[in-house]
Amino acid sequence: MTHPPKIEREKSGRIECTVSFTKEQTASAEQKALRELAEKVKIPGFRPGKAPQDMVMQKIDQADLLEETIHHLLPETLESLVREHNIQTIISPKISLKQRDPLTLSIVFVERPKVTLKGADKIKIEKKAPKVEDKDVDRMAEFILRKHETTQEVERPAQEKDRLTIDFSGTDAEGKEITPIRTQGHTVTLGSKSLIPGFEDALMGLKKGDQKAFTLTFPKDYHAKELSDKPVTFSVNVSKVEEVHIPELTDAFVKEQLHVDSAESFRKELRQSMVAQEEHIERQRREQALMDAICTATVVDFPAELVEDEERALLQDMEAQLQRQQRTFDDWMKATGKKPEDLHKELSERAKQRLALRLGIRELLEVKQIAVTDAEMDEAVSGLLSPLSEQERKNVEGAYRKGEQAYEQLKWQKRVEKLFEGMLG
Repeated sequence: MTHPPKIEREKSGRIECTVSFTKEQTASAEQKALRELAEKVKIPGFRPGKAPQDMVMQKIDQADLLEETIHHLLPETLESLVREHNIQTIISPKISLKQRDPLTLSIVFVERPKVTLKGADKIKIEKKAPKVEDKDVDRMAEFILRKHETTQEVERPAQEKDRLTIDFSGTDAEGKEITPIRTQGHTVTLGSKSLIPGFEDALMGLKKGDQKAFTLTFPKDYHAKELSDKPVTFSVNVSKVEEVHIPELTDAFVKEQLHVDSAESFRKELRQSMVAQEEHIERQRREQALMDAICTATVVDFPAELVEDEERALLQDMEAQLQRQQRTFDDWMKATGKKPEDLHKELSERAKQRLALRLGIRELLEVKQIAVTDAEMDEAVSGLLSPLSEQERKNVEGAYRKGEQAYEQLKWQKRVEKLFEGMLG
């Protein structure tokens, strides 16, 4: 380097290093880059890497040569900067070209920003007692009983609680068929209110083989906007009417079908299960409320590079999720109607929230001195690996040795669990 690097440190943790290289350093790196690129250049009459340098230079893109030259200069430069200036970066450094002659680079590191917690010691998350009433148990019991229901086809007119199998189509006010409405073999239980208001009422009294036409107006808040608040004339054909028999909750039924001693015991177990579910939901609600409170209490100045790095991670997660759903990112953008600038703004906000939460939690762990012992980690690793087969354990147990990345991630998770347990009570 012709001069000592210019180092600019910001309170946000952003460190910009401006580095200039001597002509000798640049020339040496350029020669290495040229030799590598020459191996990829095809020149008639010469084997790869054996053509004269001036001929190779004519074939090589100068932008590629510059990029490779910088690539050769970076390792030693980065190592020197980190060592000599005690830089503890938390993301990969960002490199940009400032000047070509002399070759001058801007290298931006980001250290962990200074975090201030305002009011974190006063965070209180209200705990609500689980509330399961008799009517809730009745509703769940009926849901379970319906899984054991039986049906019998009848020739009489349809009445409340009967199940009908119907074919139907619909036309608009001008008499033109609305193709998406046409449905074959649809089953509906009268009184279930699963169809738009008035539809099930219109089916009352119909028998197998009956046909009926009637006009209904779709609700204003109907999910398909092209149909909301629009009149549609339906043509319905009834192909089957069935009487539905739901078993009664008796001791004999629960013993035979549910393997429980009595109807009373079944209701008791059902209530306990519902209470446990309510407690789980309440715990999740309180954890989310706690995370929101930590975000609010975390005051931090984010360097742009850190936010951009987090945005990229969010975008990669999104693309991976879409790929699992066999959808493309472009398809998703079209389906949601989002503009690139809207998505960028949304991702930027989410990135800042994730960073605030992560940095806030880290600060709380240090302030509260939350630690996990080796014995606790041994138990956690054992609990994680024990359900696996012998071969599966062999494949992954190395990753959970002390000091390995998976081990440290699990340790972080256990520390966070301790923190949340202490703050939620």
